[in-house]
Formats: sequence, C-alpha cells, structure tokens
Amino acid sequence: MKIDKDDVVESMKSDKFIVLNVLSRSDYKKLHIKGSESQPMTEDPKDFSKEVLGKYGKGKSFILYGDHFGLLDSYFATKALEEHGMQALNYAGGVQEWHKAGLPVGGTDSAVEAAVAP
Repeated sequence: MKIDKDDVVESMKSDKFIVLNVLSRSDYKKLHIKGSESQPMTEDPKDFSKEVLGKYGKGKSFILYGDHFGLLDSYFATKALEEHGMQALNYAGGVQEWHKAGLPVGGTDSAVEAAVAP
C-alpha cells in the first residue's frame, strides 16, 4: 500500500511507525528524511525481511522510501515485508519529493537543492 508525504508526516508523530530508507548506507548519509533509519534493501527480499524483523521485532509498522518516484526499490522492500507478515507502507515520492517540499532532511547534501528527478 502507498502513503503520501502528508500521511508520512502524521505517521512519524506516532511511535508505532518506523521510517526506513532502503537505499545504500552511503546514499542515506548524503540525504535522508530526518528521523528515518537506514535499512538498505538486499538482493534477496527474504534476507531484507529477516534483517528488519531481527532489528525491530514484531508489532511495528514500517514506512519505506527510496530516492524518488519511479524507482521501485521501496516498492519491492514494502512487498517483501508484507509477504513476511509485517505491516508496511511505501512512500513512493522518496527523499527527493520530501526535500523539494521543504520537509526536514538530514545528511551531507541536506543543504543542497534537491536534484530534479528524471
């Protein structure tokens, strides 16, 4: 299931949701949604789901995001968690949409104007 940036903002006010950046750790260090955590998507979706479950346990809901709309990394990560019985939402707009909207970001590129997504 998808979620938009306004719903992400509201969801982040609750401790029920964990926001996960599924990009590489180096991309996370460059730019990420403030308050999110780095959990890179692995080549094997089962491994990804096991890592998330091992780190966060059951009972949490996840919002996953990548770089920008059109990339499927957050979609596949969301699907992997759902297939393993976890509650997950896909924020398809990604960190680029978030940054362009002026919402809080962190990282070494946080002061740089958001790149125009292709």
